[in-house]
Amino acid sequence: MARTSIQLRMFIPLVWLMFVLCNSNATQRISCDHLDPVTCQNSGDDRNCGNVYLQNDDHKTHSCGKTNKDKEKEKHTLHKVPIFRGVYTFPVDPIPRRNCFDEEAMEFIQQGLPVVLENCTFHKPAMKWTIKYLVENLQDKDHTAYFSTNRKFLYYDDDRIKGAYKDFQPPTKKMLLYFKNFSELMAELDRADNGSRAYFQSMLYLQDGVSASMLEDINTFDYSWLLDLVRRVRWGEDVTNLLLVGMSDVVTPAHFDILENLYVQIFGRKRVILFSPDYFRSLYPYPVGHPHDRQTQVDFDNPDFDKFPRFSEIRGMEVALEKDEVLYIPNYWWHYIESESQSKTISMNFWFEPKNETKTSGDKKPQKSDATNVETDKKAEVEEQENMLTEGKDVVHSKELLELINEDSKQNVEENDEEKGDQKKDDDEQEQMAAEGVVKNDEDDEKEIILYAAKYLALLRETETSLFRATFSHKKVKQILEELLSGRFDYLEKH
Repeated sequence: MARTSIQLRMFIPLVWLMFVLCNSNATQRISCDHLDPVTCQNSGDDRNCGNVYLQNDDHKTHSCGKTNKDKEKEKHTLHKVPIFRGVYTFPVDPIPRRNCFDEEAMEFIQQGLPVVLENCTFHKPAMKWTIKYLVENLQDKDHTAYFSTNRKFLYYDDDRIKGAYKDFQPPTKKMLLYFKNFSELMAELDRADNGSRAYFQSMLYLQDGVSASMLEDINTFDYSWLLDLVRRVRWGEDVTNLLLVGMSDVVTPAHFDILENLYVQIFGRKRVILFSPDYFRSLYPYPVGHPHDRQTQVDFDNPDFDKFPRFSEIRGMEVALEKDEVLYIPNYWWHYIESESQSKTISMNFWFEPKNETKTSGDKKPQKSDATNVETDKKAEVEEQENMLTEGKDVVHSKELLELINEDSKQNVEENDEEKGDQKKDDDEQEQMAAEGVVKNDEDDEKEIILYAAKYLALLRETETSLFRATFSHKKVKQILEELLSGRFDYLEKH
């Protein structure tokens, strides 16, 4: 009886302890769903903390079901390896987010302002693309990739390595290869772990190496949505696609493009920092004609403020772009892009001609992709499609797109007739005014033209390009500009 009493006294605390432990595990599992992401202060770097990382966004941890030892190890790992490595000196604001189909999102685009578009569907067929899928389905040769001994991939133009820059040494090595070879190169560099990186940056073409599955993906992009967008904002209807596949931790230094860009994140996550064209002087771009034209000369990781003092004036807009999100990058907006440190990434550009663009002969535009090209001459496009059908070839665009093009052709005819009618009406009014002896002085209607930031930058480039093409000397361009000014405008009345 005494032995039974002792066993019972030992058994009751044991049952109570098991109950507490089970209840604790259950509570832990329930609360796990409500864990907040780790904030900037826990990222392992307190410098400029409010400006370095997106608060409650760039670091996440879920430690339910792990031992104290595992948690401690994970804690130290989080401090050592942030999602994005870059630490910068300038402040940033978040880029606004809007639903892709909200009218407010369209207003951002119409005003040429950056916006993150959520819940878009035009790119959905590409969301199944992974490294493995691309190896199996993208077997074309001569795709472009770059190799860097560090994580930076500063763009350069091969065609400008001549004349004064014949001895220019590219900062990265350019390669033409199959995507399978690129995948193997990434694996080798991962094993080497010496800081070297590779970055795939190639146009999407329709070649024999593209599988039927990937061709179907490309053909079923929602071109109807894209056409509706470009018509409303009056972009050009040609679309160019650049496929970007990068290793972890790669960086594209700050630069600007002359095209409007819908930047689609397919796999992994990227930090994108944008700067308004207003910061043109503060970002010190390389001069027109230089192989690094349109790129900043400032090293963001280690800025030289003695050499580039105005860099201290800049302020950026930032987002950690997640999978399936789309970022609108307006033309002439500077953008700096950094891949997350623990994953490969896949992205794609949808590039469009801007409205009312200032054409600069020195600016080269990416070659258009046959896969997604929406021809400006719609009549020629329809005839081409009909010929392809007759010859039994693959049709580039969907039947729905052809119907839209036909409808748009009819609409253009109606608009042209309306414009002709308006022009005739204006001519009649001018004749009537002349008959009545009323003379309209065009000079009376001259007003100062407001130059928005992108247009202003385009005009600067047009001027510089004209001078450079006439001299092929940056020294002479500088001399001409200084002589052109020479204090002549200092004493004009302010307007």
